[in-house]
Amino acid sequence: MSKKTVIATNLFFLLGILILGWMVYRLGLQTILANIAQTGWWFAGIIGIWAVVYAINAVSFHIIIRDGSPETCKISFLKTYKLIISGFAVNYVTPLGLLGGVPYKILQLEPDLKIQKATSSVLLHTLMQFVSHFIFWMISIPLLVLIVPVLTLPVKILLWIAAIASLSLLYWSFTVYTRGLVSRALSLGLKIPFVGKKVRAYKAANKEKIEQMDFLIADLYKNRKKDFIASLSLELLSRFVLCIEVVLMMHPIGYPITFSQSVLTESVSSMIANLFFFMPLQLGAREGGFALAFGILSIPVAYGVYVSICMRIREFFWTIVGLGLIKVKLPGKKTRSD
Repeated sequence: MSKKTVIATNLFFLLGILILGWMVYRLGLQTILANIAQTGWWFAGIIGIWAVVYAINAVSFHIIIRDGSPETCKISFLKTYKLIISGFAVNYVTPLGLLGGVPYKILQLEPDLKIQKATSSVLLHTLMQFVSHFIFWMISIPLLVLIVPVLTLPVKILLWIAAIASLSLLYWSFTVYTRGLVSRALSLGLKIPFVGKKVRAYKAANKEKIEQMDFLIADLYKNRKKDFIASLSLELLSRFVLCIEVVLMMHPIGYPITFSQSVLTESVSSMIANLFFFMPLQLGAREGGFALAFGILSIPVAYGVYVSICMRIREFFWTIVGLGLIKVKLPGKKTRSD
């Protein structure tokens, strides 16, 4: 591992510990302990569900990475699983929110895959997660209409906005799958004041690398259709598996909900949270999403506060695990020589 990668890894680790400590202080240790006592052993299932979700995400990512080339055989599934958990931990605690784990994962894969393949693999998996979110939201809209036949005007407007936005983003995503992303992103960067000249110089100096990254991004959809469908299907499956946690959270307080209601709760809350992706731990956005979702489903909004605290505790647990995994070095995978 290069000196640059070691320094960056240590920075991610220290930043994560600092922000996590601040979040525990802000939420309050007494509140956390009281919530754990109320939920009891149900937390084992809540935390365990995410071990399964991360495993599904890891399989999806592993499919993207393993394109049959010799260098990708160096990446074991355990390393991919570690990167998924630690990458999500970095996502939670960085100001970049949903994108904070991207540079971390690229740096971790670069020694084995080189920068072009590491970048294209991580960007493809990140895009796959976004697309699965868009599809998940599109599935949730007719489900909401079936469960709540009488909707208020603001909710109807929100649904139309969500539907139009999801369709538009799906269209954009599939143009990326067919044409690549890096060159187009840099072209947008040319229009940014003060940095446009530097972006132009970087693009000119790295033209061949940029073209190779875009080729690798487009290659998955064009030439590896089975892998593309398998990876996307697994990401979509993980969205539904994680909905089980809301069902588990509602049992200890004596207000059981159906899986369909849990799907809608997760859909609305994640939609609101993703609008504020730039906030560490999506501070405040997730709570607002639960309040809105529970209000639509005529569930007491106070329960939304309880569920959001449960999720914060689950996030704290997996963030601690993920930050710890940053410092764990797995043995390299041996490849067979012909």
